[in-house]
Amino acid sequence: MPDVLKLIVMLFVVACEDPGVAFEPGEMGQVVAISGPLTLALETAEGPIEVRLAELDAPDAEAGRRWLETHLPGQEVRLRYDGLQRDRYDRAIAQVYLPGAGEEVWVQAAMVSAGRARVLSHPGNRGAALSLLRLEADARADGVGLWADPAFRVRDTDPDRLAQDIGSVQLVEGRVLEVTRLRSGRTYVNFGLDYRTDFTVQVEAADEAAFEAADQALADLEGRRIRVRGWLEAENGPLMRIDHPERIEWLEE
Repeated sequence: MPDVLKLIVMLFVVACEDPGVAFEPGEMGQVVAISGPLTLALETAEGPIEVRLAELDAPDAEAGRRWLETHLPGQEVRLRYDGLQRDRYDRAIAQVYLPGAGEEVWVQAAMVSAGRARVLSHPGNRGAALSLLRLEADARADGVGLWADPAFRVRDTDPDRLAQDIGSVQLVEGRVLEVTRLRSGRTYVNFGLDYRTDFTVQVEAADEAAFEAADQALADLEGRRIRVRGWLEAENGPLMRIDHPERIEWLEE
């Protein structure tokens, strides 16, 4: 196991519980190539597969790829699955582990702790999000990796500044002014007085049950300071569509 990863995993064990023990065991194989900032080619007993690291986003693609190229080529890894196992490109969507003597290194956790990726869960892949978010918070507080670059800072809800980020994944933090539920069941989480210009989060009626199940009723967001993450688009003002609760962090006052 690479020395850097040994150090990271020791820090990680203290930081949070690895949810991987509850995941479905997947393939084992050797990493033969790094094909992107979050993808790798794996040679298994059943043949080659391409793997996409689940629940991560690498806004600094070059740095993310360099990190993987430093630590993974030639290594034997194990995959674990939670939810969606293949994407539309037939890539495995998995948590990746480096087996060790009595311990495993969780690659996603190590990468987030090093500040070379940030958390981005999806409805079909969200089981590790809470653990990874804790590690991301530590890396961000320490200004590690991408968090040292102002280009990747957490944005505030100012609509004029957010307009510069339309068409990209962002983290946005602010206080909710009001939560409005339409007759259709769609909910808008508003951060300003004018929904036509201010930043808004949209949740569809079909997705609200996931928030209720997580004991995160959308109505309770009113007046709370939160951090949201996702694709930023323009619809009236800046808008972010969110479809599962791990994309919203309830912040301490």
